[in-house]
Amino acid sequence: MTIPRVDLALFAIVLLLGIIFGAVQVSSMPGVPSHGRYHPSDMDDLQAQLLGHTVLPKPYAAASDHPAWITICGFYQTASSATGLRGMTLWNIATPVLLGVNLCLFLGLARQLRFTRSQAIGLTAVFLATGATITWSVVLETHVLAPTGLLLAALILSNRRFTSRLWGRPTPESLAVFGLAIAVSASITITNIMLALLAALPMNVFRHPNPPRLVSRMTSRLPTVTTAFLVGIGILAFVHLIGWYLTQDRDMRQFLEVLVKGAGDGILLLQGGPGSRWESVLALSWIAPPMDAYTGSPEALDLLALDRSWPTVPAYLSGLVVLMLTICSLRTCSARVLFIPCFAIFGVVLHAIYGFGESFLFSANYTWATVLSVGLLGRRILSNQLGWLAVTLAILLVITNLVIWNHGIDWITANEYLLPKAR
Repeated sequence: MTIPRVDLALFAIVLLLGIIFGAVQVSSMPGVPSHGRYHPSDMDDLQAQLLGHTVLPKPYAAASDHPAWITICGFYQTASSATGLRGMTLWNIATPVLLGVNLCLFLGLARQLRFTRSQAIGLTAVFLATGATITWSVVLETHVLAPTGLLLAALILSNRRFTSRLWGRPTPESLAVFGLAIAVSASITITNIMLALLAALPMNVFRHPNPPRLVSRMTSRLPTVTTAFLVGIGILAFVHLIGWYLTQDRDMRQFLEVLVKGAGDGILLLQGGPGSRWESVLALSWIAPPMDAYTGSPEALDLLALDRSWPTVPAYLSGLVVLMLTICSLRTCSARVLFIPCFAIFGVVLHAIYGFGESFLFSANYTWATVLSVGLLGRRILSNQLGWLAVTLAILLVITNLVIWNHGIDWITANEYLLPKAR
């Protein structure tokens, strides 16, 4: 496939703008916020892992449920030592670049879904302006890395030529690529494997229920999905092995421990923060809740909860509206890309099961999908106006979310909720 020169120029411009935007945000950050002050984020544990102080600072720290994180930490320590960029310096350089890459991946996915250039640019602007992107793109969090893998996987899984070959007569190459998409989607957060699994479902049969046909299609796809799943697990196991080699820490959790202990002691990963099913809409919110709106002590995980007050209403309302629009988009999406809105809806269901009051912590995993889903709905209803409507919405969102973000950073700075500077 040949990429037009105009699109190549657009990618370069978007990459540069993303780097500049991220660099300005990084320069505004006074340091790494302490535990539970930058939303319910465990940045103290993550910093200890990233800098190689310990592989597992706390029982609930990122481990086997984030398969590639320890490996990334190992590579970070090696690169930091080789370049002389100690502490958080290399991370603060890498995250603006990663933001630019994510914007390019989003733009490429939008173009692959046959949005016009103006529509794709408008939707990319909305993606950049959302609370999830502004809040999570340049800080120390595993979820900073999630959109990259998910967007790469979506680019593979929504490719018309690839999917027709995969579900027609799969070749070893197509099975390997599908396995790679599974591994990439699950590399940062294990539950994100649902993106690839949803893409494997014959969605057009679900739209027009026909049990015999559904069983037939599912049965015919089962060998392909099983083979690719084993390939993906193999890739993740290899990545995990590299992480062990780089850290060589005996306390490092074993690969897939999250599945073995998920019904026992590992349930610690799913408990602690109070909340209700209602909080799950924050996973899709395009407007960030204020950082000072959490009640309870950050040191006690069972006390953290988002206060339901007027300052948090925009976040809740935004999440609810986006969820409704995403559900409506199910009727307008083609079967080939129906997995995108389904993945966002899965995120709400997942966090409704969790019952956390901190669902916004995971919003970076789903925002790209909601923006594309709403865009697909808008293209069907308001095709000619979608471009300028998206740009207008992006302007409103970026102003709102930057004000909320800056207020949160000022609050953290004024109260000295910062970790000691890492060296």
